[in-house]
Amino acid sequence: MTITEQPGQLQITQDEQLLASLHYLCLSDTSWVLEQIFVRPSQSATTLADQLINRFTQLATTANVTVKLLDPYAKRYFSQHPEEQAILAANQLPVTGDAAVKPVALHLEHTEEE
Repeated sequence: MTITEQPGQLQITQDEQLLASLHYLCLSDTSWVLEQIFVRPSQSATTLADQLINRFTQLATTANVTVKLLDPYAKRYFSQHPEEQAILAANQLPVTGDAAVKPVALHLEHTEEE
């Protein structure tokens, strides 16, 4: 397996087949957003995603940027690895515990005017 790097993207490939990818945006010289992590369904999602996040963390640390997280797996990963949270921007949403983000229940009231 090989991790290849392109601006805004990390990929893990084996025998020229894409196994996993991580996509991020460079908002500025000091701020990045980790958008999405994709892992091919036939692969070990945790192992490959963790490898991509580890490499992304190294790149962000070297670039001296803060990171905002959009990907749910990445949020869970960083909540379980407090030693790597130094790169995170302030006010990231929690994904576990009482303060975790929960789906919003929709209670639509429909009224028709005649």
